[in-house]
Amino acid sequence: MDDKNEVLYSGPHTMGAKPLILKSWSADFDLYNEVLKTIPLWVSFPNLPLNCWGRMTLSRIASGLGCPIYADECTTNTSKIFYARVLIEMDISKELPKCIKIQDPAGKEFE
Repeated sequence: MDDKNEVLYSGPHTMGAKPLILKSWSADFDLYNEVLKTIPLWVSFPNLPLNCWGRMTLSRIASGLGCPIYADECTTNTSKIFYARVLIEMDISKELPKCIKIQDPAGKEFE
């Protein structure tokens, strides 16, 4: 299971300079009926205050866009603080947002 998760979530993956989407196999998988409506996308959150970089806070912020899967290593270790980056499974049949509004515990809003 750990090896599978490492392969699935270590992306993005490409083959011949084209994006490759990996999904877990299930017994009811049917290639002909498979329509990609949700795909994992790396989302960057520039200028995110450091008090928002905690695992739970970042997960709540990412949940506003879709289903958070994984934060990259630089984000997890806070080794580069220019932006936080999270892999989020998002519905691509809808228009993708350009920004998200966040309110901190003091009531201050920012994008």
